[in-house]
Amino acid sequence: MIRVLVVDDSRTSREAIVTVLNSVPEIEVVGQAVDGVEGVELAARLKPDVITMDIMMPRMNGHEATKQIMDIIPTPIIVVTSVTRQEMVHQGLDILLAGALDIVQKPSTLGIRGYRSISEELIAKVKIASQIKPPRQPKVQISEVQ
Repeated sequence: MIRVLVVDDSRTSREAIVTVLNSVPEIEVVGQAVDGVEGVELAARLKPDVITMDIMMPRMNGHEATKQIMDIIPTPIIVVTSVTRQEMVHQGLDILLAGALDIVQKPSTLGIRGYRSISEELIAKVKIASQIKPPRQPKVQISEVQ
């Protein structure tokens, strides 16, 4: 069983992602977080196999949450976001450098109907991510870099 934590501030998106993932017998959504702060807390407590992470959220965005999760309990993270392709160039690269494995573009149509269009991609990426064990990120001191 692949245990997944869903982190997204949009209730509609969270519910749709949960419905898509729970439709697969070998995937179980074990928790849902409404922002990055709650996502980091639940990741440490639930120790999921994979996390889906939105980028734009209140209190703590997905980029910062990804960095903290990778420091505390390295977990494969698939970003599920509605940022535009232009925004993705900057923000997408930043979150991948922070430790996320891949990015899935949210559908333009809200709710489960829209998420059906990306369900195969999301499910496949979650399954692949569950096979990857990210290493702890080494902490580099500025004085160590020459």
